[in-house]
Amino acid sequence: MVIGPKLKIYGIVAGIFVLGAGAGAASGYAVANKRLAAVLREDRPGMGDARRMEALASELDLTREQRRQVRQIMERHRNENRELTRAIFEKCGEDLQGLRTRVDAEIRGVLNEQQAKRFGELMEKRGNRFPLGAPGPRHRKGD
Repeated sequence: MVIGPKLKIYGIVAGIFVLGAGAGAASGYAVANKRLAAVLREDRPGMGDARRMEALASELDLTREQRRQVRQIMERHRNENRELTRAIFEKCGEDLQGLRTRVDAEIRGVLNEQQAKRFGELMEKRGNRFPLGAPGPRHRKGD
């Protein structure tokens, strides 16, 4: 059986496509791992806190004093948060969940009623996207 020139060309194109898809997947995996490593690196303390602080300040319209208090709460728990985040890869995340629940409760303590309600809504959204970040027990659809 002789393979025709058109069939050879189709085979070459298909091979290039498969190799390209594999290279793309490998580079995507490498970029994702690099970003995760950057988040967990010790020389960038508070990067997640800064993003969270800005989001809360914007969404909850925090006063200057509330911003200061929330920032202090986050700073007080930063090292424990970092240690528990690392441990999440070894455990199921129950310790981290407990810390986040305590930190969120402290933050609620400096908010007025309207801000606390909005904060609860934001934490519920966070929980839908990141189950370990949700306050309270984890629920899945259909449970």
